Amino acid sequence: MSKLLVAAIVLAVVVYAILLSSLAGTYLPSKGNFIMDITVLVLALISFFTSFLSIKQTWYDINTAYTDKELIIGKLKRILAFFSLALNIINIILVLSYVLIVVI
Repeated sequence: MSKLLVAAIVLAVVVYAILLSSLAGTYLPSKGNFIMDITVLVLALISFFTSFLSIKQTWYDINTAYTDKELIIGKLKRILAFFSLALNIINIILVLSYVLIVVI
């Protein structure tokens, strides 16, 4: 599996875990912890753009596939990349909730 796709999935899951735990109150930072707020927002943006890059890479891999095996593996990678993007869309919703609940 490509390193970019693995990074996209790992970043999406890490941001998802941080956001859910902070919204659930198990890892709730104190109000006014500006560094934590900026860190969460930056991680979410990096994760989102990494997912877009991994989708672009998997699209290129499928278009340049020569054998059926490469085509099938490329399509599986594309499914994983879209899963990462879907998780990042959920992360964007959680970021908005995080900003409204924790930061404000």
